[in-house]
Amino acid sequence: MKSESWAIVASILAGVAVVGFFAAPSLLRGPPRDTESLCLKTGAIGHTLVLVDKSDPWSEVQAGRLKRLVKRIGDELPADRMLSIYVFNDVFEPGFPALLSLCNPGRTASELIGNPRRDYVRWVEKFGRPLDDALAVLTQPAKGNLSPIVEAVGDVVSRPETRVREGERSLVLVSDMLQNSSQFTVFGSNAGARDPERLKRLVGKVWRDSGAGAWQLQVHQVQGVYDAQRLEQAGSLWQQTLRGLNIPFVWERL
Repeated sequence: MKSESWAIVASILAGVAVVGFFAAPSLLRGPPRDTESLCLKTGAIGHTLVLVDKSDPWSEVQAGRLKRLVKRIGDELPADRMLSIYVFNDVFEPGFPALLSLCNPGRTASELIGNPRRDYVRWVEKFGRPLDDALAVLTQPAKGNLSPIVEAVGDVVSRPETRVREGERSLVLVSDMLQNSSQFTVFGSNAGARDPERLKRLVGKVWRDSGAGAWQLQVHQVQGVYDAQRLEQAGSLWQQTLRGLNIPFVWERL
């Protein structure tokens, strides 16, 4: 009787082993993903959107800091989260394309062979080389007469392709924060220049209409080519505006 019981147990274990053998490749591949973005077919879980203002030139030191910032964001990106990089200059055109938009499929490894998932290898390949290309574009000298920061924010966060079904949304804004457009400017001596209430109305409308309020805002203010006093004035004006609108933010110097 005992031998029969052991035979049954052995038969069950053998069946489990066979199922495991055939299931292992499927498990190692992970859930189905889009071949281009590497995002889950069901959609990304969270989104980190890096928006870079290149309407003014940067120094090599600041360009190096930007590279380190973006690479750190990529290294720390959670599995299944999307990372997008957008850059705008003084010639602002709604719908400008992303330099990079990918999801991190995660590094889960096979306990049997010790190799990372094929999707993760593709992430490293698709993220590493295009990121270097994107950073080369981001750090090229640029100069323009306008700096439509608020308009660019409103444009990118309101797009269907930047929305995610769940997870946190983080907007990383890299700019000297010297807004200069027909809607508001920190330059000039007319009544509208540097008017806190005018900036507050503009930002409030954009945040409300675009859905930017659902994003966690990080601002990395670039020194650029302007003097420290002007940058300090712009930074204070923006921070006053964001606090007045109850928009949480983290403010750092790049």
